[in-house]
Amino acid sequence: MNDERLGIVRLPLPDGRTIPLQLTYQALDTRGHDWMLDQFRAMQKARTGSARAIAELLEVLSQGEVVASDVMTAPAGDYPLSATMKALWAAWEIAQYGPAGRPAEDGKVDPQLSVRQTWLKRLFGRRSGQAYQRRSSGS
Repeated sequence: MNDERLGIVRLPLPDGRTIPLQLTYQALDTRGHDWMLDQFRAMQKARTGSARAIAELLEVLSQGEVVASDVMTAPAGDYPLSATMKALWAAWEIAQYGPAGRPAEDGKVDPQLSVRQTWLKRLFGRRSGQAYQRRSSGS
């Protein structure tokens, strides 16, 4: 489905179309690296303007095959949110790291895993373990 060797990610849509997404140097030069980062940040944080950011990124990464104003006026089901965001991120990561993906860094912990572990410690941390030990020892 993806032709990662060429840096292309294909976004399948419910109407049967498949939109190729690719970050090119021309797009970077036209819009600027900072603009791209701002759009991805807006999309990631789901703040006001995130739908506009998604629409504009679709327009840029599809080389105009998709028009941002059409995306904004279409029902959300025409461009499924989760699949669209994943495809946009995949195109960005391929452009940054190549088809092999992000390199594994020695000694680094996956940020999502560390966040998950932090929340688990907060919910089921030492206090709950200590309380269990006290109850089981009869104190």
